[in-house]
Amino acid sequence: MILWHVVATGLIVCLVVWWCMRFTAADATVAYPNRPIEVVVPYPAGGGSDTFVRTLQKGFLEDNLLPQPLVVINVAGGGGTIGSRDVKDAKPDGYRILCHHNAIISAKLSETVDYGPEAFEPIALTGAMTMVVVVREDSRFADLQEFLQEAKQTPKQLTFGANQGAPAYFTALQLEKSVPGAQLSIVSADGGADRYSRILGGHLDAGIFSLSEYLDFRSADGTPPDENIRAIACLASKRRPAIPDVATALEQDIPVLLSNANYWWAPKGTPVEVLQVLASALEKAMLNETVQSELTRLRIDLDYSQGEEFRQVLAETAAAFEGAAAKRRSNIPDFTNWVGGIVVCLFVLVVLESFLRRGSTEQEEPALGSHSSTEDFVRRPMTAAACFGVLIVYVYVLGQHWLPFAIATSLMVLTIGGLMTKWQRQHWVILFQIAVLTGMGTNFIFTEVFTTTLP
Repeated sequence: MILWHVVATGLIVCLVVWWCMRFTAADATVAYPNRPIEVVVPYPAGGGSDTFVRTLQKGFLEDNLLPQPLVVINVAGGGGTIGSRDVKDAKPDGYRILCHHNAIISAKLSETVDYGPEAFEPIALTGAMTMVVVVREDSRFADLQEFLQEAKQTPKQLTFGANQGAPAYFTALQLEKSVPGAQLSIVSADGGADRYSRILGGHLDAGIFSLSEYLDFRSADGTPPDENIRAIACLASKRRPAIPDVATALEQDIPVLLSNANYWWAPKGTPVEVLQVLASALEKAMLNETVQSELTRLRIDLDYSQGEEFRQVLAETAAAFEGAAAKRRSNIPDFTNWVGGIVVCLFVLVVLESFLRRGSTEQEEPALGSHSSTEDFVRRPMTAAACFGVLIVYVYVLGQHWLPFAIATSLMVLTIGGLMTKWQRQHWVILFQIAVLTGMGTNFIFTEVFTTTLP
């Protein structure tokens, strides 16, 4: 035990000194930024969003736009909602920001999450991807108007590829709404490659692609028609130079626009001066020659806006999606409440089972010198309930950012350990050592070894 106390005390002193120095440095009142800025991309590495952010990252580096680097953090999952929630709940100091497209609007409308753009501070809009409606080349539809007219004559017969809750899904609803009576059978398809293969295979009559995806997937002229694709409408305000022969939806009397812009966001409450620093740097990055060349190659429009202009674009996009959402509401059950209810029911069953076992044990004669069985069976469920309550409080405190991760975790471990050991005095020192080592040690491992940002 003496060796344990010496080693534990030494580690605690080192961890406390490291944590105090790190915490003090992080909160020092100096010019922003004084440490790397983490940009959360809510999709896997290698995707369109990730490629876009890393392209701008080159501009930041080449022109030395900020004294600290941009660090790309991929937080994938949930259709972009895990990463967006990560930033929404982050400390509003400008060191953890988000780059996300129109899915930040559609996620709330599809009831995937209960928050939208209003939960963030807008920084800027940088770059936008033109979207097109695509069919197989041998399709009988010459244009989008013909496609929607048949959807009116034969409701639910034409299949249209668009992921449930994604921007393309709400655009499909807008297309339906533009021709009264038209009804599409909207089929969820994961990514451009999936939609492409399904269209060629005859499993989809049409789908929405970005202009870049369409040009990458389209084969050379002379390819058999059943092995190629064709665009029947461009969802931009005017024709695009890369596909000059493809009419816009507006030209076909279909008032639908879709440009999947890249929005930059900061947590709510981020200081205005910090937002201005970031917006100015992003504007300069969009003027970098390498960035412009790469974005042109990716067929991404070199759009940029901030302030009121950005908010206007956002408001118009949200209004269009909301109008479409009113047409067809999701009937997906509230899984959060269902799962929460099931957990509570199971917890109640465990407590009841413990009391029932206590009752049956009370009828047995306790062994000589043994502790009261009644006392044990009462204490166990009560201790479990108390530990469960401590965990709930711990998670809530982390979510509210009331305490740093290291302190909150140390207090949680100390409290649960105390409950389990009945706060017996002989365990206090070891409990304190374990609690501090757990809180500070976990903080050190995740931030220094795995470079993961903790609450």
